[in-house]
Amino acid sequence: MANTLFESTASWAGGLKLNLQSRHHKWVVDEPEILGGTDQGPNPVELVLGGFASCLGVLVSLYAPAHGVLLKDFKVLVEGDLDLDGFQEKAPVRPGFSQIRYKVNIETDSPSSHVDALLQHIDRICPVKDTLSGVQVLAETSLAAK
Repeated sequence: MANTLFESTASWAGGLKLNLQSRHHKWVVDEPEILGGTDQGPNPVELVLGGFASCLGVLVSLYAPAHGVLLKDFKVLVEGDLDLDGFQEKAPVRPGFSQIRYKVNIETDSPSSHVDALLQHIDRICPVKDTLSGVQVLAETSLAAK
């Protein structure tokens, strides 16, 4: 399969609130009140964590049968440490996550060796995990004329 372009668009909705769209899916992004928002949706860093968690979850669902894992249920927890002083420029610390951790809890009667193989597989091929470990980000800006 060739390279595929994915995209999302964020449009300002006033204050710190944004309307996001990817394909025909729409949702709201906002900051919690403690950071000046109105808490009408997850904030951008929560979306990053959610994207990672959902990517892992899709891969568990997709590859469990190939590894002989019969899923009863599963849950993915992703958490990240972020020093707010970084993006608020209050201290010379990185503005992004200093560490991200995840845990996959799978409910199954399948052998633990099958579950371990599944988890190693998804850890190796997760596109979001790979992206978080380093990808070149290019910025292009433009000004709209009045």
